[in-house]
Amino acid sequence: MCMKKIYLWAFRHSKLVLIFSLALFVFSLYLTLNLKVNYDLYSLLPKDLSSVKALNTLREKFKLGEEGYILLPFKDPKEADEFKNKIAKINGVSKVSWISDYQDIFVPEYFWNEDLKSRFIRDGYTFLKVDFIESSQSPLTKKASQEIRKLLLKGAYFTGNVAIAEDLSDLTQRETAKYLLIGSIFVIIFLFFLLPSMYVPLLIYYNIFLAILVNTAISTLIGQEISFLTRMLVSILQMGVTMDYAIFLYHRYEEEAKNNSREEAGWIAVKTTATSIIASAGTTIAGFLAMTQMKFGLGKDMGFILARGVLLSLIFSLTILPVLFYHFYNKWANAKRWVLRLSGERLFKFILKARPIIFVIFLIGVATILLAPKFPMDYKLLRGFPENVPSMIGQKKLEEIFEKRSTIFVVGEESPKNWQEILKILKKEEHITGVMGYYNMVDPLLPQYMVPESVVKNFFKDSTSYVTLDTNFEYGTLESYKFVERLRENVEKKYNVKITGVPVLNYDLKNVTTKDLDRVNFISIIAIFFIIALSFLSIPIPFLLVLVIEMAITINLLIDYLTYGFVFFSSNLFIGAIQLGATIDYAVLLTSRYLEAKSKGLDRVSSAHFAFEGVNSILTSAGTMFFIALPLGIFSEIFMAQNLAMLVSRGAIVSVLFVTLFIIPLLVTFDPIIEKLTFIKREGK
Repeated sequence: MCMKKIYLWAFRHSKLVLIFSLALFVFSLYLTLNLKVNYDLYSLLPKDLSSVKALNTLREKFKLGEEGYILLPFKDPKEADEFKNKIAKINGVSKVSWISDYQDIFVPEYFWNEDLKSRFIRDGYTFLKVDFIESSQSPLTKKASQEIRKLLLKGAYFTGNVAIAEDLSDLTQRETAKYLLIGSIFVIIFLFFLLPSMYVPLLIYYNIFLAILVNTAISTLIGQEISFLTRMLVSILQMGVTMDYAIFLYHRYEEEAKNNSREEAGWIAVKTTATSIIASAGTTIAGFLAMTQMKFGLGKDMGFILARGVLLSLIFSLTILPVLFYHFYNKWANAKRWVLRLSGERLFKFILKARPIIFVIFLIGVATILLAPKFPMDYKLLRGFPENVPSMIGQKKLEEIFEKRSTIFVVGEESPKNWQEILKILKKEEHITGVMGYYNMVDPLLPQYMVPESVVKNFFKDSTSYVTLDTNFEYGTLESYKFVERLRENVEKKYNVKITGVPVLNYDLKNVTTKDLDRVNFISIIAIFFIIALSFLSIPIPFLLVLVIEMAITINLLIDYLTYGFVFFSSNLFIGAIQLGATIDYAVLLTSRYLEAKSKGLDRVSSAHFAFEGVNSILTSAGTMFFIALPLGIFSEIFMAQNLAMLVSRGAIVSVLFVTLFIIPLLVTFDPIIEKLTFIKREGK
């Protein structure tokens, strides 16, 4: 009764609640605009990996690992050296490396060391390597990057990790707002055809968007830094998986308002809807929380913020939304019109008639899930990144001219003799196009006091040194993985050194996420299985429901594989938990209606017909998810975001098709087993 009094008070003071929600909206929007975003996915790898430890050593001792490259048309060495000194003076730049650090450029060029010259100057171009004091995510580095771009000469390019991260940041910010807006318009138009008032979709959208803003605002308040992929997808996913909470509440409010006062109808709607949407939110949250069990930090990042988002959407749908419906009741209740409804009678008769065939297809599908090999995965993080942005144009030129496709660092504490042995091993590797270290730059017989201090400082810090390797392979390829394995076997295991760099981090990313994939899928399946088992007090029902959605997930991934010839690692990592957690509700709804009819004493065919009438509700949920993710899935220039968004969008449709075609026939087929192994409360008993 206390809760009822609170709701009735809120209804009577709906203007105050509305003003509070608007103030919260503005405050949350301000905080969201100041959200910290991480564009370096490798920084989310486990800290105990040897490659991550080696990278941290480079950053802490040598201020390396966060580098950029400036590609310059080469005319005069003095002019290039002057430009180098200008860049070195920029606040945030640790050091700038060029041939002038190792060669006297004031002597005639024909006296220069040919190996050094070919390393730094080729085909009318030269490059400067720029190292930064802080990470690519820090404001200091971003400001330094912008200063470098201002100083670039005509025909010059700024590329490397820092430059690409900055371009990725600009592109992400543009795309996130643009495609969320387009998707929102699609959803509102879609709901316009399904709900009898044009005001209702706007109220629902406002409520969900408020929950999204509060979710991201909380991240800002607690100082949480989220990945760019989470930033691009969190709003889309939160809206897609929680919109049906609001729609369920609206339908119940509308129904109760026919026979009750507005206040009483609002309270009854909340009370009766809460149980079903809390159960629905439970399966979705379970799927998202399963993602937090990854060792790869992206899973924790995305999983926690999405789980929190679902919880906030649930709270807002049960608190602010009913007050909005009450306050604007006269607007939406008196502006009703025709809505789209699908009868599906022919489809219902077809699936019942084809029940034996559908059962055989189901068995084949289950066997496929259990026996089919895993899809090959791709780990190239920059795949699909637009080639027309300046940093990517420069990267391509740098690779073509200087064969600097990937850079690897060997770092550690070793004796001069062992460093020379390491260099001999490295020089035997055909994929290495350039080696730069103290012991291949300086004659080992030369006493250290005769070596310029700047050279010693470049390569030594507290007895730790490093070697830089340029390679002619792309990271994320089979040959790069084999190369890393050889280096670990021939160098890491034999000497007190570690290897790092993008190819090595990418290799570790592959190994970590392969294990994460199995762990997350197992946890999400088990968690959702038990939630459904407890909700229905049944053993067979969770098996049937989970298997149907797992079949839908497999088909969704198969379409991706047939399209590209691979499945992108992040998409494969997340889609299982997302699609299972978000779309299992479709199957739960039809099953609930089937058991409700059984509890009233209806036979299995009549119960199936009653259950099938709920198809319109799941079409609304699936349509919302499909339309909100579709623009990002089609138009995004960032493949990682585009691919996962398309899987989410398409997954909603695949899941609704599988649920519609399989759930009812399977419930009818297994009805005798369900009767024995499910607690069905009969009316009147």
